[in-house]
Amino acid sequence: MMDKLLNVKEAAALLNVSEMTIRRWTNTGALNCYRLGKKRERRFRRQDLQQYLAGGVDGAGAGGTADESGRVSLGFAGIEVPDGAHLTHLYFDDEEALGLQASYVRQGLEKGETVLVIAPDRSREVLWRTLERDGLEVMAFMDRQRLYHDGGRETPAELAAYIAQIAASAPGRLRLLGDMAWTRSKQWPLELIRSVEETTNTRLRAGHLFLCQYGLAEFSGRETMMAVETHRYAIYKGRLRENLLV
Repeated sequence: MMDKLLNVKEAAALLNVSEMTIRRWTNTGALNCYRLGKKRERRFRRQDLQQYLAGGVDGAGAGGTADESGRVSLGFAGIEVPDGAHLTHLYFDDEEALGLQASYVRQGLEKGETVLVIAPDRSREVLWRTLERDGLEVMAFMDRQRLYHDGGRETPAELAAYIAQIAASAPGRLRLLGDMAWTRSKQWPLELIRSVEETTNTRLRAGHLFLCQYGLAEFSGRETMMAVETHRYAIYKGRLRENLLV
């Protein structure tokens, strides 16, 4: 006999997150759910939730330090990547982007890492509100210099210098989230964005984890291809893929 399926409220209680977070995770494909009835209401297997708990936001696994396999948890869908990874997230809409952002940043802060968010002002404000609704004291982490934020810089050299400064002051892992929509407000052409991504690949080391997000509705086909070419790992449709070009 199949175990009783849990609703959103029950799933949120089990994972110790808000109901909104549960909905975001299912919308992005991070958390498996079943849709029942005419209203397509979400239902969850306890086994799926327990598996997610083991590898997801609040689960065991690498955070402030890599585990014995040298892998680090993103805090999203149980995904782990090698220490020092540089990966991209190709997303379809803002809700999907926010779902990964919140999980990724929360994981880093809860595991004792230093987190740097580079994103447009409006996107950062939405992210802060989301984290605070989930019980994270955003301003407290900023005051303790565990959470930094920036709207992007005018040149690749200025950006690299700023990231290096934060990395040098971080006592442990530096987890960077780059919502690359910030390059639109700075009017960066494709060549500058590529330069930053390629330079990042030469400077990454153990203790770094960099995630760059590209909206498929906002960036051109050439820009999306560049993102794929300059990142070894990509998250697409809620799943981690290694080298999409192969």
